[in-house]
Amino acid sequence: MNYLAHLFLAPDDEDWQLGGILGDFVKGPIDERVIATYRLNVVNGIKLHRKIDLFSDQSTIFKRSANRINIKQKRFARVLIDMYFDHILAKHWSQLHATSLTDFSRYIYEIVLKDRPENPEKFRLVSQLIVSEDWFRLYTSLEGIALQIERMGTRLKRGNALLGGARDLINHLGKFEADFFEFIYEAKIFSKKYVESLKPLAPSA
Repeated sequence: MNYLAHLFLAPDDEDWQLGGILGDFVKGPIDERVIATYRLNVVNGIKLHRKIDLFSDQSTIFKRSANRINIKQKRFARVLIDMYFDHILAKHWSQLHATSLTDFSRYIYEIVLKDRPENPEKFRLVSQLIVSEDWFRLYTSLEGIALQIERMGTRLKRGNALLGGARDLINHLGKFEADFFEFIYEAKIFSKKYVESLKPLAPSA
């Protein structure tokens, strides 16, 4: 899943949500170094991120969506579905979350993504872009998600293979939306059970 989905599936807690995004940037085992660097629920958020990614990889719903990606971009299917699902989540946010996307984004930008010296440098740079470019607002429109997909493609080594990466989303939007709602229901149940398995939880200070 992409950033917004990981935040959505994490507990409503600053540390859990930070870990939910850091999962893409903290690599390797959850060892003594990681535990010494981050607070308990940041570490738990990283663990949850990894479990959600594994859940996605094994999901028949996610695979069904990935199979709709055109042959030229098939090798980027997972990345594209992650982005498509974040668009659909942002678009339908008011149906799924009690807090408006505007208020939720403000909280994430100001609290969860505040600069912390212990975070990996790459994460600190990406978090600055998330805030300055207001990614979650961009996710709400097809134009915005298309822009974000193509920006992502500029980081590829052999040219931008993600040009036109939103084309399948536009052509099959209804099917992707049906997949998303089916998937996010199962992902919420999975995430809740995993979080409960990690109790007792230490509250953020």
